[in-house]
Amino acid sequence: MKKLLVLILIVALAIFMVLTCPDKKAHKKAMMKAVTEYIDEESDERGFGKNILTDIGKGVVRSAASAAIDMKLKVDNYYLFNTTHINMNGEKKLLSVGLLGKVITFDKEMLREALEKGDKATEDTDKETKKKKKKDKQEDDE
Repeated sequence: MKKLLVLILIVALAIFMVLTCPDKKAHKKAMMKAVTEYIDEESDERGFGKNILTDIGKGVVRSAASAAIDMKLKVDNYYLFNTTHINMNGEKKLLSVGLLGKVITFDKEMLREALEKGDKATEDTDKETKKKKKKDKQEDDE
């Protein structure tokens, strides 16, 4: 009888976990909250103050981050829980874990590191693109 009760509890817990597994929208909302906190802290640290230009700049960064998250955020669903990741520099970077209706995002330092690596990757890509264009132009001139 005890074995049957334990089995029923395990099955009930598994069903509950499947039904409360967060969707991509919940992950995006949690990531945007973390990004917003990061932006606010960075602007305060850099002494940008509270004015209309700072607010406009923050809004632009939030919009860009939201668009990037929409395009690049991938959800891996394991039924009982799910994870989100983003591909940066050919590397899969884990961003959050969803479990029991909650989304756990990683601390701001990890977010800062991910954003800085993303900036560096963008700079490297820009440099490669410029080199390629320069090379193509030289070949066209010859």
